[in-house]
Amino acid sequence: MNQERLERIRLLSARFHELQGLRVALAGAIMALVVGGYLLTAPEPSHDGAMIALLVSFVLIAPGVWSLKRYYATTFGRQVAGPRRKPWPTLLIWWAYFAVAWTLNAQFEAIPAGAPAVATVAFASVWMAIRDWPWRAYYLLAPAAVGIGFIASAPVTGVLAPGMTLGVIYLLLGASMVPIGLLDHLLLVRLVKEVREPQPASVEIGGHT
Repeated sequence: MNQERLERIRLLSARFHELQGLRVALAGAIMALVVGGYLLTAPEPSHDGAMIALLVSFVLIAPGVWSLKRYYATTFGRQVAGPRRKPWPTLLIWWAYFAVAWTLNAQFEAIPAGAPAVATVAFASVWMAIRDWPWRAYYLLAPAAVGIGFIASAPVTGVLAPGMTLGVIYLLLGASMVPIGLLDHLLLVRLVKEVREPQPASVEIGGHT
């Protein structure tokens, strides 16, 4: 078994749940459609309105993601659960995030509610792209979408009204999640297929393999 095949097996084992990308693609598509519909129909789009549209999209996303979870379990099987990790590191991270987000929103009125979450998603996407480079370099699409949204509504270079900033960012982020999710799914299909393929038997020539 060569080194490249071992790396693919490790990637599949470590990222099996993350690579179930149809859930990400569906969530992104619904998010883009709902927020985009809000931006098109609202007389004066606002940050609060964009947040409400995002919450509405979550209500629609939940049943679809649940159905796709069952699809992946049926099609690709279930991964054996490992030992349970202590929950406190995750709780500490979430507490720190909410504390920082609340402080930023309280101290800087120009930062709309929801912007810290978008920035967190962008940084997390960059980290995932670097962590799994070059397999999942396409995760850089997410921070690119967020950056375009900020630039489009910046005070100097912006072409959009300030109240549309968050809505446009949600729209672009949702749109970027569609190709990201599809590419994750295709990578999962490819890795599963390669891992399941039988390896050619070694051929002995003159006593050597």
